Amino acid sequence: MSPISSVSEAINALASVVFLFGMAGSLQVVQVSSFLLRPFSERLLVRINSSLVGTVWKVMQHIFEKRRKARITFSGDVIPYNESAIVISNHRSWTDFYLLHSVAIRRNMLSNCKYFVKDSIKWLPFFGWGMWLADFLFVRRDWMRDQRRIEATFSNIKRLKTPVWIMSFAEGTRFTHQKLKESQLYASQQGYSIMHNVLLPRTRGFVTCVNAFRGSHVQYVYDFTIAYYHRLKGNLEEFNVAPDMVRVHVRELGDEYEFHVNVKRIAINDLPENDEQLAGWLRRRYVEKDQFLSKLRHGWTKNLEERVWEEKY
Repeated sequence: MSPISSVSEAINALASVVFLFGMAGSLQVVQVSSFLLRPFSERLLVRINSSLVGTVWKVMQHIFEKRRKARITFSGDVIPYNESAIVISNHRSWTDFYLLHSVAIRRNMLSNCKYFVKDSIKWLPFFGWGMWLADFLFVRRDWMRDQRRIEATFSNIKRLKTPVWIMSFAEGTRFTHQKLKESQLYASQQGYSIMHNVLLPRTRGFVTCVNAFRGSHVQYVYDFTIAYYHRLKGNLEEFNVAPDMVRVHVRELGDEYEFHVNVKRIAINDLPENDEQLAGWLRRRYVEKDQFLSKLRHGWTKNLEERVWEEKY
């Protein structure tokens, strides 16, 4: 790579960061001002702040798909527009949200994505404050303390009938080879299936989430399986390695990477009501994810029997 190209890429990355933080800062003024609406209309407050967060995400998705020319393909169930759901996904990288949002933006739900995020992030200027005002789920990984917060947030969502995608990485952490070894050892000790492309999911949060929304306006679980393919490095040793955030913002992705999202739509009414059985259902879903990713490892989407498509937004 020439020095001129390196400088150009650095400028592109810096320009993207400065632009996003500048835009987020401008929107923050509106977000803080909107807090005055809380005594009069909580629903309007959440709607305004969700829309503002969604505006930032739309710009970021535009950069990813239009400016950086990321090619994303889809398979699985075709989900309807504007439908609330609990969303679970495997977790590879900080860039995973681009793939999750590629579905959300095509179903008019990008502004309604609510993530479980570390409690410390809410103190991050611009982005963290905006997430707090938009009713995100902040957790400290102390279940006794987190449970009360989560239940309060869920109660608010149900009371206001807020359109929502509750976004959850059930593995609880990003995939690494070291974490995979630890997960496989634990699975072996517990008598669970040994997986090679995903970690054993943590079931408690998922069970709590499903039970909280039974009988509410949130009636479905969406199971996303996301995958990355690097055309130059091959698909075996470097399988499912995502571009980092710097790489996303420096030059086009289309020449090197392909991206895939598989979606399964399951009615909450069809899920087990017993907690242990529901936990077992989630573990089986991750076994199926592992098998799906193994197919992609050996042949990418050409190895899939189901329909694969692209979709503009």
